[in-house]
Amino acid sequence: MTNYEQCQATIRGLVNQINSMMAAIVDLLKDKTLISSINSDTRLSGIISAIQATALVLCTLFFLIDFFTKTLHLQWVTWENVLMLFLKLFAAKVCVENSVWITDCIYNGLTSIMDTVSEADGFYVTSIIKDIETDSDTSWYNASLLFVTRDEANMIWNSVDAGLFNFQPVLLNARIQIQGLLMLAVMGVANVIVLGRVFEIIVYTLVAPVPLSTFSCEGLADIGKNFLKGYAAVSIQALVILIMFVAYSSVSKVLTDNASIMGSGIGGIVLTFTLGLGISQSSNWAKRICGAS
Repeated sequence: MTNYEQCQATIRGLVNQINSMMAAIVDLLKDKTLISSINSDTRLSGIISAIQATALVLCTLFFLIDFFTKTLHLQWVTWENVLMLFLKLFAAKVCVENSVWITDCIYNGLTSIMDTVSEADGFYVTSIIKDIETDSDTSWYNASLLFVTRDEANMIWNSVDAGLFNFQPVLLNARIQIQGLLMLAVMGVANVIVLGRVFEIIVYTLVAPVPLSTFSCEGLADIGKNFLKGYAAVSIQALVILIMFVAYSSVSKVLTDNASIMGSGIGGIVLTFTLGLGISQSSNWAKRICGAS
């Protein structure tokens, strides 16, 4: 018959796997060298240079279209308006030539928030990673609260004698494994989303000169603005994901302290499933926050 010590072993194995996967996620989300590594790669820097050259041609073309369209209205042709038009061309040219620097500022500015969030007291996985390194009973007790209620944790870590015909440890161990597998699946989805975000940032950085070139034309400037909003959304998606894990930690503590909420232990399974759905929607939420289409 499975006893409470088996439940303890199950939790230890699951928490170790979850922490290792979460550590990889946090490292990717906090990486500030991504843009600089793109610029230092000779192959990618060559692509950026080629795209910048094309963008400068487009910038000039957009400027000429805007210039000839406006000069058809003779009442518009004043030296102030013409000067402002050429200043707009100059600003667009500066943006195109410094597209990597602009994207790097946006990316590093938003990524720096990750350090503050991930190092805060009570942060879900980081605190557990630090605690379980000591392998103390108290640390593992706190880790078990992610899977079971507080009363169940007491029985697990105090190795209460379940008796010969008590099936409660069997059912509890099965429930722990279900939630643990769900959490591993969530971590797998999160890893895929974070890796996809890395590739998305690389693509955004490479093609940035093209949408930024539209600033030279008043009628097309919204394209460049929407691009910057979209790039900010991709960068802030990391913060959205981390906030979800922090929220998961807070809500899970409420569930483990009150077994009557959503049933004993069942609330943890529902909460874990909900976390996975939330992470899958993190991109859409980040776009809404930044007002990107």
